[in-house]
Amino acid sequence: MPDLDVIIARALAPDDLLGLEFHFLDAVAARETPPVLLIHASPGRSVSIGRYHLYCGPPERDGINVTRRLTGGRVVGAGQGWLGLALILPTRTALLKEDVTRLKPEQIMNRYVRGILTAMRALGVECFYPGRDAITFEQREIAMCTFETDAAGAMLFEASIAHNRGMEELVHDLERIDPDGALSCRMYDAASATKVVRELARDISFDELADAIASGYRSSLGETRRRELSALETAQAQHRGRALANSNWLRRPVAASMTLRNRIASQLGAIEAAIALNADRTIEAARLSGDFIANSPAIAELESELRGRTLDLPSISHAVTKMFGHDGNFFLGAGELSNLVRLIAGVN
Repeated sequence: MPDLDVIIARALAPDDLLGLEFHFLDAVAARETPPVLLIHASPGRSVSIGRYHLYCGPPERDGINVTRRLTGGRVVGAGQGWLGLALILPTRTALLKEDVTRLKPEQIMNRYVRGILTAMRALGVECFYPGRDAITFEQREIAMCTFETDAAGAMLFEASIAHNRGMEELVHDLERIDPDGALSCRMYDAASATKVVRELARDISFDELADAIASGYRSSLGETRRRELSALETAQAQHRGRALANSNWLRRPVAASMTLRNRIASQLGAIEAAIALNADRTIEAARLSGDFIANSPAIAELESELRGRTLDLPSISHAVTKMFGHDGNFFLGAGELSNLVRLIAGVN
């Protein structure tokens, strides 16, 4: 059996992508299929928001679609001009050819971006991964990455690669679909962002770029098998994607009762905490949002753990340390855990 199945999908609808990722997370965790590398593109122009961004706007405006990933992280480009990558593994250290016993969560992306770096260098673009969530060429961002682990421990690693549209175009798309500026994004220009066609000084087809990436992951992760989506996988993608869309997945509001807010600048952008208090000043409900990368079961559990606690440093510190004070769960983007504690405890 190969170490990794490679599937290339040239025109995968955003809802189908989400449904397919959900299906593969379950199938790979149950060992019903080998780990999967899905290299994909979607029709139309899109903005991809992270799992934890607040958004209550329309799914489309001025010809630009908004999609919400299963993973956290920053707002990035999607659709036309972007190549997407989804690596689904039964655990976050599967296929790594090293001693993983001391591998910390923040080192995971360092390992799984290597296939992209190998591919880009083979094409002649000497990219680097300096850390956090960006892949760069001469300090200009050319790709972003993020990851999620589900309750069964299966991992979804995602990357968005600027093929022939980049973060400088994303800024203008955001102004059109989010004129009120609810979604945070730094300003990009040609000095801070780039794309593959610019650095190659030539056009490159989706197929050529996808083939290079498939080869890069074969070099870094082991034997691969190229195949098409099965009829079952296609049906699951459509069924689960439709169900997710009908569940109002795109919208993530904050309840009107959460009147206490605090916001901090973070390593990836900004993170916000919103809290509603009971009459006795204990926490009734809490919500974290913004530009961070975390495993979603831990975020749900932390928000539940905060309910009923007093809004003070010792109590909040205990809840945060209980959830993220070990390597099983992860919260990336805030720096030290004490920053997350102060964010939540500092709402007013």
